[in-house]
Amino acid sequence: MSKKIQTEKNIDLTHKLIEYLVKGKNVPSLPRDVSFVPFSNTDKKLNQANGELLKKISSDEKPVAIAEEPKNEKDSWVITPVNF
Repeated sequence: MSKKIQTEKNIDLTHKLIEYLVKGKNVPSLPRDVSFVPFSNTDKKLNQANGELLKKISSDEKPVAIAEEPKNEKDSWVITPVNF
């Protein structure tokens, strides 16, 4: 997957995640400067590419969390801390 396509898909997922976070339902306590790596509920190629991205950025000092897209709109995003 090209970086451009990965970025475009991550922007779309991040937009959905932000909408979820703003609603404030089932949101864990998170560090102020946390970075999220989104994982799709359907796109295996994106998830593979984001797995590589996660390896790279989780080695930094900045806190990182995995954000797993829910299967449907009634379910919650699953947010899992990686390095904090």
